[in-house]
Amino acid sequence: MAATIEVPVGRPARPRRRRFPVPVAVGAAVVLAVTAVLIVIALWRGLAPAPPGLRTGTPIVVPHPAPGPSGS
Repeated sequence: MAATIEVPVGRPARPRRRRFPVPVAVGAAVVLAVTAVLIVIALWRGLAPAPPGLRTGTPIVVPHPAPGPSGS
């Protein structure tokens, strides 16, 4: 009579499914949203008209000082 060894047969180990972590997805969404808001604000401020007190595009004429005595 031959000796036999019985090995219990279990389910084969399934590879674990790695789910995309929710905090990483939420963080990426928040970063993209904040970036989009900052770009919109930068464009809006860049395209806005200048405040009425500041005149843009007008040259400022600065008088030159009078020449001093020669040799100074």
